[in-house]
Amino acid sequence: MDQPRNKTQKKASEYDQTSDCMPNPTDSFRTLLESGAREAYSRQWHRLERGLRLNRIRLFVEDISPQYLLDKNEKEELFIYLQKALDKKLLNTLKVVVYDQTSQRITTIKGLELKRNENHILQYDFSTKKPRTTDTTRKKKKGEELPSVTTDLKNKIEEKE
Repeated sequence: MDQPRNKTQKKASEYDQTSDCMPNPTDSFRTLLESGAREAYSRQWHRLERGLRLNRIRLFVEDISPQYLLDKNEKEELFIYLQKALDKKLLNTLKVVVYDQTSQRITTIKGLELKRNENHILQYDFSTKKPRTTDTTRKKKKGEELPSVTTDLKNKIEEKE
């Protein structure tokens, strides 16, 4: 009485079959998306969308973790702190975030201070000092530079000398 219903099956089209003469449209679409993603990170820092910036901030935290001996919880807390700073528009300008477009990574965040207190607890904060412009006639004081966190240790050593 009740006959079992069969599902209608889609016929394989000529594009679905793997052959040398017809390219698979899903492969070409995937390569188009991947090339678009690679191009997206090669833009300047202030031209990146929020999600792409968060991705680069996460990579920056991973890059500086051996330098500051960060454990998993400290990395996550620092990322959340930097995410909130991004939302407060503290990380929007090229003067604050030094982003290398060729390597597609953040090299330095100027004004960010990372240090451990006497209890070995990591503390981080943005410096509230504004950098002075170089077109003034006054001499620059030694302690007037903004603290920064950088992934490039060679440049950091050269700056201190």
